[in-house]
Amino acid sequence: MKKLFILPTLLLVLTSCQAKYLTPEGERLVKNVAAGCVFGEIFFEDCKAGAAVTGAATIIDGQN
Repeated sequence: MKKLFILPTLLLVLTSCQAKYLTPEGERLVKNVAAGCVFGEIFFEDCKAGAAVTGAATIIDGQN
């Protein structure tokens, strides 16, 4: 009975690992937000503020 549960689960995991979940624009946003968190923590001791500023700037910059 366990094999009937494990086999489809394993198959699902293996097939989902090959899928790309982020677009290039999404990858850019994630990288910039992570960098903003680091900079915000260094300069303002507030990760959320830095992440919010860089995330908003990335979104505004992406709207041509």
